[in-house]
Amino acid sequence: MKSILIVGSTSAVGRSIGNLLAKSNRVLYAGRKDADYFLDLCSSELIFPENLTFDIVLHAAADFGGTSDSDILRAEMVNAIGTLNVCHLAKRVQAKHLIVISSLSACYTPANPYFNIYALSKRHGDELAQLYCDQNNLPLTILRPTQLYDADSKCRSHQGLFYSIIDKAQNAEDIVFYGTNDALRNYLFLDDFSEIISRAIQNQITGIYNCPSPKSTPLSEIAETAYRVFNRGGKMQFLKDKPSLVDLPEVDGKELYQKIAYAPQVNLAEGIQKIKTMRETK
Repeated sequence: MKSILIVGSTSAVGRSIGNLLAKSNRVLYAGRKDADYFLDLCSSELIFPENLTFDIVLHAAADFGGTSDSDILRAEMVNAIGTLNVCHLAKRVQAKHLIVISSLSACYTPANPYFNIYALSKRHGDELAQLYCDQNNLPLTILRPTQLYDADSKCRSHQGLFYSIIDKAQNAEDIVFYGTNDALRNYLFLDDFSEIISRAIQNQITGIYNCPSPKSTPLSEIAETAYRVFNRGGKMQFLKDKPSLVDLPEVDGKELYQKIAYAPQVNLAEGIQKIKTMRETK
C-alpha cells in the first residue's frame, strides 16, 4: 500500500483517480476546500504541515482561464506557479514519484486556432516541472489527456459542446453545427483516463505522454451516435453560412499504452450509453 497525496481536491480528475487508487492505497487530498490539507497553489510561500511524507504526489488542479486580464493572471498563477509549488511540495514530503495531469492543449502553438492562456500556462507548468524535477532527481510523469467526459457530467463545465449534443439528443431536439467542416473531436472517458493514471503509477512510468482516445470522431458521428443511443428523434444540420469549426489536432498515445499494457476501452457509443443510464437512474 502506497501513501498518495492528490492536489486538486475539487477536480473531477483528482476525485476519479482518487476513488480508484483508494481501493489499494492510502489517498489524501490537498486543496483550498473539501480537502484533508489546505493548500493554496498561488501562494508565494508554501504553507503545508511539516513532517508529512507521501510516496506519490499527483497534481490534478488546473485553471481554465479566459480572456480578461484577471483570467490570464489567475491561469498563469495556478497552472504554472501552482505546478512549481506542487514540485516543492513533492520534495518536502519526500515523494518518490510526481504525477502531473496536464493537457494536450500544452502542445498547441500560437498558429493553432485554439491556442489560449490555458494552453500556454499548462505548457509553462510542464516545463517548470521538468526543470525542477531534473534538478532535484525527482521522478516525473506528465500525462496530457485529450477532452475528458464522464457519465455523471462532472466534466460538463469544460466540455460544453459535447454535453450540449447529449442534452439535445436526450430531448429530441435538433443539433446544429456551424460551417461546412465536420470537425474532428477526440473524447476520452474519465474512467479510462483514471485507469491509465493508475497503471502509469503501478509501472513507475516516467516521461511526457499524450493520452488520447484511439479514434477521433467527426461531430456528425457524435450527434448520430447520441441520437441512436437515446432513440427519441431529432435531426442534425450544418449552417453553411456560419464560420466553420476547426479540427482538433490528432495525436498518438500508443507509446504510453504499450508501456502500461492498456488502451482506452470505452468507445463513444458505450460512453454515451453510460451517460444515459446514469441520467435515468438519478
